[in-house]
Amino acid sequence: MQRAIKIIDAINKIVSIVLSVLLAAMTFLIVTQVFTRYVINVSLTWTEEAARYVMVYAVFLGAALAIRKQKHVAIKILSESINEQKRKLLQLIVLLICIAFFFILLVKGIDMMEHVSKQKSPALRIPMTIPYAGIPIGAGLLILNSIAVILEMFSGKQEVNQS
Repeated sequence: MQRAIKIIDAINKIVSIVLSVLLAAMTFLIVTQVFTRYVINVSLTWTEEAARYVMVYAVFLGAALAIRKQKHVAIKILSESINEQKRKLLQLIVLLICIAFFFILLVKGIDMMEHVSKQKSPALRIPMTIPYAGIPIGAGLLILNSIAVILEMFSGKQEVNQS
């Protein structure tokens, strides 16, 4: 169990580095778009499209990291009113429902990639499978991190998140 958690955490270190690069790239693209549009009076159409695609990846990678650290927004009224054992069971049920949803997202994301495989993006002229690949990649990472939280929860390493 601990080995699986360590592997997932190693993957998350790489994901966090990639996420940092993506956020820096998105910032650069948006600043470039604003500068060229309002200072030089030349609109670069590709920067807006590239920033949008980078944001898709950033959202999914960030969501996966947030699942692992249990930092998603949550309504805690029910979980705060029950004892530790029931809280653990409730968290397990929630994570299993999330994993089921992420699995559907993974399957449908791959399906969507197949549907857009022959299309190219309007400005960048890249295959549309590249932007759409963020969905199954993110879903896979969300599943991995949900599993890591479950493993950690039952290995006794971590108390159920109450904050």
